[in-house]
Amino acid sequence: MRFRLTMLCFLTAVSVQTAVAGFQVIAVDTIAGGTGNFALDINASGAVTGNSRTTASSLPLNAYSWGGPGPAQNIGVLPGSNSFSRGYAINNAGVIVGESDNNNSRAFRWDAVNGMTELLSIAGTSGGVAHDINNAGVIVGISSNGQASRPTRWTNGVASDLGSIDGQANTFGRAWGINDAGDAVGFSRRQSTPSSIAQATLWRDSSVVNLGSLQPDSFSEAFAISDIDVAVGAAVSGTTRSGTPIRRAVRWDLSGPTPTITDLGSLGRTFAEAKDVNDAGQIVGFVTNISGLSDRAFLWENGVMTDLNDLLPANSGWVLRSAEGINEQGWITGFGTFNGATRAFVLVPEPVSLALLAVGALALRRR
Repeated sequence: MRFRLTMLCFLTAVSVQTAVAGFQVIAVDTIAGGTGNFALDINASGAVTGNSRTTASSLPLNAYSWGGPGPAQNIGVLPGSNSFSRGYAINNAGVIVGESDNNNSRAFRWDAVNGMTELLSIAGTSGGVAHDINNAGVIVGISSNGQASRPTRWTNGVASDLGSIDGQANTFGRAWGINDAGDAVGFSRRQSTPSSIAQATLWRDSSVVNLGSLQPDSFSEAFAISDIDVAVGAAVSGTTRSGTPIRRAVRWDLSGPTPTITDLGSLGRTFAEAKDVNDAGQIVGFVTNISGLSDRAFLWENGVMTDLNDLLPANSGWVLRSAEGINEQGWITGFGTFNGATRAFVLVPEPVSLALLAVGALALRRR
């Protein structure tokens, strides 16, 4: 794939909220009329997807495509769905995948020419969630095979069951991420007891590999995989006094004969999750003291975890809650609050962003 550099008027006095040491913080615009949004993925040209309020109220939330500046494009919902949709991933061609209808989730694929189309389940029926798409257009997520909700791959729109560690067709699993080589990660139920335990899973070629966890009999899941044999996610390391499982951000090295897992730390907090990784080995995610609630976004690089909020100047108005995606240029997207309102953000690394302030953003556009 060949690319050429083109100029995109990306940073404006409206969209640029704060200059920080190391990053430029850009507020992702909402769908017109909306007052808040979330971002879950970013592609090579800086285009973002997630979901956004479409009015001043908290609902509905619709999936969007945004390349800045100006209102995000509302990509809508599938016919017959309720008013909710969410974009989970966007590839370099601008194709978005996600879910429509949060009561009975339906997997979708969207592009600018064909709009939103439904991805049918393994069983050929409606239902599922598409979590990721690679640059070849292969999609992974979850759908039903008629017996259970299963890790699913869609190739040219056709669903197939990725399988599970236990080798059974009636147990639960989910595929969260895929790289350009077609390797997928997620979780599935393992073979040994206790039967309810599922662990991080790698689907490579025809193999189903248990990536393991921080403890032998504990849950783990992988959210993303790079093209350099690194997967990231979360694994249970113990429990709190109240019995809540403690999830820690982890990294798996897949380059050897056996996957090796590393606890990335938690910046002194109890819980952490790693959400994405790029081919430079940079990892992003969040830490928190409250299970299930993201609190502070982090960047892990060269063995060091940094709270991205520590790079913000005083009184910036921003609290970066979760870093959800990172592209190969090191641009980070996620969500937090700006002056108390829920907002999606893009962080552009310095010194690139200094040049962008003067001449606009550099975008990669397919030639």
